[in-house]
Amino acid sequence: MSTTGYGRVAFDFAGRELEGTATDFEPAGDVSGPDGFLTVDVDGLEYRVAESEAERLDR
Repeated sequence: MSTTGYGRVAFDFAGRELEGTATDFEPAGDVSGPDGFLTVDVDGLEYRVAESEAERLDR
């Protein structure tokens, strides 16, 4: 999946709910393996988040 399947996402970071825009997607090395990672921009800071930990807000 690319970031086109995402837009605004929310995720937990150290007990805080953060919201941001997915800017990049790094797929997992194996289709049956772990999630890929999203890079999420939150107010100019970038966070890497496992795909399963991010909730799409624009659905």
